[in-house]
Amino acid sequence: MNRIVTIPNLLSLFRILLIPVFVVLYFFDDLTGHFWYAFGILALSGLTDVLDGIIARKFNMVSDLGKVLDPAADKLTQAAMVVCICVHHTYLIPMMVLFFAKEFCMVTGAMVLAQSGVRPVSARWWGKLSTVIIYITVALVVLTDIYPAIPEAIAMVLALLAVVSMLFSLINYVKMFLQLGREKREEKDGK
Repeated sequence: MNRIVTIPNLLSLFRILLIPVFVVLYFFDDLTGHFWYAFGILALSGLTDVLDGIIARKFNMVSDLGKVLDPAADKLTQAAMVVCICVHHTYLIPMMVLFFAKEFCMVTGAMVLAQSGVRPVSARWWGKLSTVIIYITVALVVLTDIYPAIPEAIAMVLALLAVVSMLFSLINYVKMFLQLGREKREEKDGK
């Protein structure tokens, strides 16, 4: 499908527009309850992420643009959220470093495949799992900002789980990229 204006694509675009709202609310100390508002934006972003996937599949609104826009919205949102929480919670910096290293590897791999003529592929379950775990980790960290009585050890365990899920996702995407690249080369050699 080459459709551009679809409900899932609009939801992905909306998620991108929520990023600066989250960032401003997270750091806007002058606003009473700013962490609650940031948490609400985070929840809204997560909900629209789930909805765009359900709508795209159920109503056959999967598009080439959506295959790029949805993961871009996910990654931009996650990047902003992870950077924000690392400012207040420095123990999460290793998670942030791994996140950016993983995304760099994935973007580089996707660009190499695109140059060889491989079309974008939909997100796989391991990528979605990693996204969910990162959202939950960030949400819990924001809740520790709201309720300091919540032990940070819980957030640390979730951050470790996020690191494991990101590594698992990266390994599986690299395997998939290598397989797609190999198939494309074999296809060219067979002609």
